[in-house]
Amino acid sequence: MAAEQFGYGIGLTAFTVYLMMICRGKFKTAHFAISTGIMALGMMAPGMISGHLQEALGYRRFFLAVCLLTIPGILVIFKLPIKDEQGDGS
Repeated sequence: MAAEQFGYGIGLTAFTVYLMMICRGKFKTAHFAISTGIMALGMMAPGMISGHLQEALGYRRFFLAVCLLTIPGILVIFKLPIKDEQGDGS
């Protein structure tokens, strides 16, 4: 449980920093708030069905499915448009 919460905290922090980097312009606060709401929905919706899914699949298959379903999210990380603010290319 501690490892899960640690991973969640690191992911939440990384997502928050990413949002701060991409929210630009006149309505920066609104963009940040809407994006944070979408993130919360992304946590709430799977949580609502995960118990039913675990009961249907059994714990071992549910664990395997969860592990496999993390792969697309991890691959998307490499496509994030993160720019160097200092411009020195490092």
